[in-house]
Amino acid sequence: MMHVKITEMMHQELKNHLHNGDGLEALGFALCGRLKNKGEEFLLVHKTFLMPYDKCNRSKHFVSWKTIDVEHLLEEALAKGLGIIKFHSHFVNHSNFSDLDDKSDKDFFDSVYGWTNNQLPHASVIMYPDGAMKGRVIKPDLSFTEIDKISIIGENVRTFTKNNQNIEILKSFKRNSQAFGDKTVNTLKEMKIGVIGCSGTGSPLIQMLFRLGVGKLVLIDSDVIGHENLNRIVVSTSNDADNNKLKVEVLKEHIDHVNIGTEVVTYSCLIQESREALNELASCDFIFGCMDSVEGRHYINLISTDYLVPLIDIGIKLVADGEGGIDSILGNIHYVYPNSKTLMERGVYTPKQLSAESLKRLSEEEYNNRQAYFENADVESPAVISVNTMCSSLAVNDMLSRIHPYRYRDNSMYSHTTINLTDWDLNSFKVDKTLDKSHFENIGIGSLEPNLKLYVSDKVI
Repeated sequence: MMHVKITEMMHQELKNHLHNGDGLEALGFALCGRLKNKGEEFLLVHKTFLMPYDKCNRSKHFVSWKTIDVEHLLEEALAKGLGIIKFHSHFVNHSNFSDLDDKSDKDFFDSVYGWTNNQLPHASVIMYPDGAMKGRVIKPDLSFTEIDKISIIGENVRTFTKNNQNIEILKSFKRNSQAFGDKTVNTLKEMKIGVIGCSGTGSPLIQMLFRLGVGKLVLIDSDVIGHENLNRIVVSTSNDADNNKLKVEVLKEHIDHVNIGTEVVTYSCLIQESREALNELASCDFIFGCMDSVEGRHYINLISTDYLVPLIDIGIKLVADGEGGIDSILGNIHYVYPNSKTLMERGVYTPKQLSAESLKRLSEEEYNNRQAYFENADVESPAVISVNTMCSSLAVNDMLSRIHPYRYRDNSMYSHTTINLTDWDLNSFKVDKTLDKSHFENIGIGSLEPNLKLYVSDKVI
């Protein structure tokens, strides 16, 4: 299976170039990061190059160019192991590659394989006037296979699949389709969603996802069920706590028992200590962060950037007054995608907090020696299922609006949602583009990931 991902901004730049209104075919290229995970392959658009019109021979049905004008792309692909996608315009929606396209692709990608000197795949994509896309993988023997899925990642998440036919809606999801339509129900069925943290916000969120018909869930949590968790982990029991059952396994057993079609993959680990779990998240269509961990938040933001995975982070803070009352009940939901401000830029956590938590995991002794420098690193907050479930529900509905826009205003107005229950107040805000240079430079870099290092104890793996 081949999945191509591109940011909304890069897609719009290509669309403006390929369909500029003059009715002549145009050309663009992309250098792509890569990911391979359990039979799935990904080409992740890292940067684009718009071929100048005056460097092409353009007509209504064909465009030609000289390979020498893209040698700089071939050199970078060779140096870094990046993939190459060729984009060109067609003006009739759903039209297929022509015989001229076949010859052009074989000639060009023969040169590409000669330059890059490896057997990793590249691709060719048609873009139509409405921005829809269809593509094919070019193999080392210059044969073609259709791309299974192309996704545009931004404030909205738009997907084009090889098989656009609707799947029969199961009886369990008929009422979902009455609200969101068959197309959205079918989209959910084809989605793979990762959830990191399966406790207070994670467990009700997982319930909603599989009952919406999500095809595959990746659940990650290193902890076991404790009696202190029974007030908020859906489907957990005293017997689970007595037997120290893993949170992810309790939830998987429940979903399997309900048996309405969701496949569940579990990892009882920290994502920053497992390459396998990280790759599984990187191959997801969506990620939900449902944890208190600063380090975990930092890693999923890096995954979102490097692998073009949209992310929703959920944070809740209940402040008790110490006398049986409540000072404040606050929730924050952040929608993060490549090009948007990172969680650190948004103030969700600070570099100092990240340093403290990382140090505590890697060297407990050194952390204890320096604990005076870290404020509130070990403070636990109250937790109440009604608050957790409300915030989880808002997060899931935010995701639904990204794949099926239903809100009155543009989705860009809802990148940060705040909930203040003590004021009974809900507000949403627009979030600016990132100013983090390293974040911006690593968009779609894939498995090269220069800033994403895994640590076990004090050793980098």
